[in-house]
Amino acid sequence: MRMAKTATTSTTKATTAKKTTTAKRAATVKNTTAAKKATTAKKATTKTTKTASSRARKKAVASTTVIQFQGLEFSESDCLKKAKAGFRKHYRGIELKDLRIYIKPEERKIYYVGNGDRVGSVDL
Repeated sequence: MRMAKTATTSTTKATTAKKTTTAKRAATVKNTTAAKKATTAKKATTKTTKTASSRARKKAVASTTVIQFQGLEFSESDCLKKAKAGFRKHYRGIELKDLRIYIKPEERKIYYVGNGDRVGSVDL
């Protein structure tokens, strides 16, 4: 009987060893898969960051518009400031969301349309 018990014990130990080895391999595969996914995610993040930083490197071109007409010289930014001030003066309490300006140097006027329906003019 001792041999039968020893054989059964050997078989049980072998089965337990196989299960442990299989479990270790499965854990290793899971860890490897998780590591690959993490690496892929890092690469994607790195690519996105590189693309965003290369876009950020491109600076906007600074520009200034100056209009000259019959001895007058004025800039677009000055006209915009005057139009905003005129809108605020004439339409108190209304928030300015959109402003379009029309410059007519021959009349020496700046016409504006604020928020699509509020119109007015100011002198150049």
